[in-house]
Amino acid sequence: MKIFISIASYRDKELPKTVRSLIDNAQYPENLHFGILDQAEKNKWADLRFVKSPIKHNKMHMKDARGAGYARKICMEMYDGEDFFLQIDSHMRFAKNWDVRLITMLKEAQEIANNERVILSQFPAPYQLWTNGKEYYPEGDPLFWSDPAWTSVVWTWKGLWAGNRQVMKDKSRPHLSHTVLAGYVFAPGNLVEEVPYDPRISFMGEELCFAIRAYTRGWDIYAPNEMLVWHYYTRKDHPKIWNQRDDMTREHKWRDLEDKSHAIQRAVLMGEESGKYGVIKNDRYKEYQKMIGKNFVDFYKEVDRTRKKR
Repeated sequence: MKIFISIASYRDKELPKTVRSLIDNAQYPENLHFGILDQAEKNKWADLRFVKSPIKHNKMHMKDARGAGYARKICMEMYDGEDFFLQIDSHMRFAKNWDVRLITMLKEAQEIANNERVILSQFPAPYQLWTNGKEYYPEGDPLFWSDPAWTSVVWTWKGLWAGNRQVMKDKSRPHLSHTVLAGYVFAPGNLVEEVPYDPRISFMGEELCFAIRAYTRGWDIYAPNEMLVWHYYTRKDHPKIWNQRDDMTREHKWRDLEDKSHAIQRAVLMGEESGKYGVIKNDRYKEYQKMIGKNFVDFYKEVDRTRKKR
């Protein structure tokens, strides 16, 4: 059972460690197939020669970067018919036998949903780096977490959304969830063909648009009931695509990319976008809005009214 692993990396020194964690902790590392977009300065791309599994390591100069959607789309295009699709960030760590355990939870979620089209996704638990480079996995800290949770959708007056962790009271089986977290998506491989990533969405909002596009195409979203993945949040002092220094090197400026992205997201959520990057305006389109408690037309009317008052 082959797993295609999509990793979009931007000047991230954690990338090799992430790949090592995947390989070292998989029960069947020979079944891992990597599709990596490595965005960095010339000749500063990650050294991944230690990888014995099939790997496609696409190297891009950082000045050509256009955000998460663009990068994840390129990674998706490296997919080659593998049984499963795993999309992650480049700063992640994995539990022992994560591959078998994820597949087991996916199959259980498919049985609960009575649907083969199921996506597993949730906020990974955090890990941090101490100044000496050692990894620290906090537990019981109110600012962090280690328990699995499902994700609800919350909104801001700017028309942006955020995912919110919800306590999973029953951890005996996967839990229905309202949206995906782009840094941790696991699904049957045909997700790649049915819901291709939209390269025009730069960063904020990518997950909700992907979630509703998938939902209207018959995909259900569940949260794993066991924590198998850790994520390096915040990453203070680590390079980000929107940093001013990096932005000066690019033809496509971050503010312009985000403004265009927000307009596209609005069109997608409102059902105005057609084709493969739009929603299908069926009963599940209405069902999704009811599930998250938000009518998109009414919401954006309120956003417009609020902006006019400012």
